[in-house]
Amino acid sequence: MTKAKFISFEKVRKSGLTNMYDINAVRLVAIKYGQMLTNKDCFDIMLNYDKYKQKYGGKKN
Repeated sequence: MTKAKFISFEKVRKSGLTNMYDINAVRLVAIKYGQMLTNKDCFDIMLNYDKYKQKYGGKKN
C-alpha cells in the first residue's frame, strides 16, 4: 500500500461523504482527492488500517 493511497482513503473517511463499507462510493470520492483506489486497495486498508496508520503517521479518529 502506498502512502498516497492510504492518505486518499483517510481523506474520504474523514470527509464523512460516504459509508466506508460502500466501496464503489469510496472509490469515486477518492478520485476527488487525486487517487484511483481499487476494490483490493480499499479492502487491504480496511483489514490493515492500524498497521498503515502507524506506518504513515497520524492519530486514529
